[in-house]
Amino acid sequence: MTLGFYIDNDRCFGCSTCSMACTTTKLPGNRAVFMRRVRRIRSEEPRALSFVSMSCNHCADPACLRACPQGAYEKLDNGIVRQSHDKCIGCRACIEACPYDAPAYDEESRSVYKCDLCADRLDRGQPPACVESCPGANIAYGELDDLRSQHPDAADRIPGVTPDPAATQPSLLIRVDRALVG
Repeated sequence: MTLGFYIDNDRCFGCSTCSMACTTTKLPGNRAVFMRRVRRIRSEEPRALSFVSMSCNHCADPACLRACPQGAYEKLDNGIVRQSHDKCIGCRACIEACPYDAPAYDEESRSVYKCDLCADRLDRGQPPACVESCPGANIAYGELDDLRSQHPDAADRIPGVTPDPAATQPSLLIRVDRALVG
């Protein structure tokens, strides 16, 4: 079983509620370290504004795991890429390696943080905070094969916006805004 995300880029209106829910759920205090970021996308033709919510994509071949000199990352059987803060030395090699800009550095703790699909919430039978908080229900999670069946027209990238998935094989499906693909 491989868990992943489905993002509806066509319906996201850029409110960043998912980003705030992630941060307040995963980090103590009011620290501005965003493990999920909403990115604004502009298209020339037609003139359109679109948004996409991105975090760790729990890649099949994670660049962060390969880059970390401390072995602070591990790939779990369920597909989640987990990071151990006890091992992190804050060198930021994982940030440099990730083509999705997913890991985030926290100046206060001098450590890197990233999405773990809210594994603690999943263990309690709850969805990830970003999924639960999205007012438009534009983020879903689940078994990647199930998500593919539920969203057969979803893409594995937004052309010209997200990286080529061949390098890391992200566990991510995206319903791309029609304005971005013409």
